[in-house]
Amino acid sequence: MNKEIIEVTEAVSNEKSLPKEKIFKALEIAIETAIKKKYNKEINIKVYINRKNGRFNIYRKWTIVKKVKNYNKEINIKKIKKKNLKIGDYIKKKIKLIKFDRIATQTAKQVIIQKMKEAEKQMILKKIKKKKGKIISGFIKKIKKNYITIDIGYNLEAILLKKDMIIKEKFKIGKKITGLIYKFNQKKNEYQILITRSKNNILIELLKKEIPEIKKKIIKIKSISRYPGYRSKIAVKTKDKRIDPIGACIGIKGLRIKKISKELCGEKIDIILWNKNPKKFIINSMLPAKIIKISLKKLKKTVKIKVKNIANAIGKKGKNIKLASKLTGWNINITNNIKKKK
Repeated sequence: MNKEIIEVTEAVSNEKSLPKEKIFKALEIAIETAIKKKYNKEINIKVYINRKNGRFNIYRKWTIVKKVKNYNKEINIKKIKKKNLKIGDYIKKKIKLIKFDRIATQTAKQVIIQKMKEAEKQMILKKIKKKKGKIISGFIKKIKKNYITIDIGYNLEAILLKKDMIIKEKFKIGKKITGLIYKFNQKKNEYQILITRSKNNILIELLKKEIPEIKKKIIKIKSISRYPGYRSKIAVKTKDKRIDPIGACIGIKGLRIKKISKELCGEKIDIILWNKNPKKFIINSMLPAKIIKISLKKLKKTVKIKVKNIANAIGKKGKNIKLASKLTGWNINITNNIKKKK
């Protein structure tokens, strides 16, 4: 029996990639539960399994109290002969391993299975927690009014809240979906994994995934502004003069950026060349609109621009100019009259 315990522990540890200590503790809890079931009364039992030879030591425990309320679990301090023990401590008595009946054996098996599942889940959650800020994919399992649940494998689910959705997105049970893990909520042993599709970071992570130059930091993302699912602007730069940062991000025939756009419900993504000169950066950020004149007020961080096509500059629902303002950090205004500086 003792030898079998060691062999089983090693086999389960290898099969499930679980630490042996987790398995030993699960076995101890299972045996404790089965013994309590056999006694058919509320008692304190502690089981110790020798990790080297698999031998059992089983103890019954009583808590030392001033006034006994439960004689199965407590003992009066006046009955304690050892002087170094005080109220709140406990005494223990070694007992023999009793023979289990069918019910007690079944209880032990159920506890072991449950504890193994819990340990395995905790191991997986530990790995998932390391992916915070990273992209994860899964399949839509449930669709509710204010959230959807996504099966991400390993018997785990992620939650996509309404505020983290792309507004125009349509969901369907079984559809594959990608999100960025940004938060873990824990209640006792239960975890809630929250993912987002609307925050800027998912776009940044998708860019890293599809564009090696960004992942390797050859091309650096300087700033980003976004209307999820509609349009976004990303300012990039590189110190490598051999590389065209815009071309590298877009890819041959636009394949790289198209793949990201498709993942985000057709979101149009403008790649903008960053420039330390505010005027040049603002001109770049307003593309596809062409700026004829530009005037900056650095103290107020406002800029007035004159363009060829106002509708082009403003964009649909004012998105182009708003995104350019967020991207550059300047308050951009379109005007017909710009006074030249003397």
